Amino acid sequence: MPGSAGHEGTDPGPAIGLLLLRLVVGGFFIASGTEKFFGWAGTPGRDGFADSLTGFGFTQVGLLATMTAVVEIVAGVLVIIGLLTALAAVPLLGISVAAVVFRFDEGLFLTGTGGFAFELLLAATTAALVFAGPGRFALDNGRPYFRFPLRSAIVFLVLGGIVTAVVLFLFR
Repeated sequence: MPGSAGHEGTDPGPAIGLLLLRLVVGGFFIASGTEKFFGWAGTPGRDGFADSLTGFGFTQVGLLATMTAVVEIVAGVLVIIGLLTALAAVPLLGISVAAVVFRFDEGLFLTGTGGFAFELLLAATTAALVFAGPGRFALDNGRPYFRFPLRSAIVFLVLGGIVTAVVLFLFR
């Protein structure tokens, strides 16, 4: 069906839009994951991120901080190259939603004490990738899950929910 995700017909516009979305979302998460590891740009790095996880009631924060950084980097790369895009975007969506939840009390917009507007935007753009798929300029192009983006999204979101429940059970 022309215009639907994965089936843009001859018009390259939707595929270019999804490519740009993948580059921005994947690039952000790669930067975020490396920042969590190395603390570049004046940020506290892995130890600082682990401390913030402690403040949210998590245990084994060193392991969780490392796992989060690795997931952000690996999934970010997969999103950029368009390989297993919807599956890779699910944990990134989970990280984004968690950031919204943990910053919710700060209000939507930056007020001097924070705000979760950016995290909400990131969650929405990542969710768009889960449901729309990568577009035709991707390594996923032609794979079975690429041809059925809604079904794939539902399956991947259910798997993501199960993994989230396990992480919360083990680390909180």
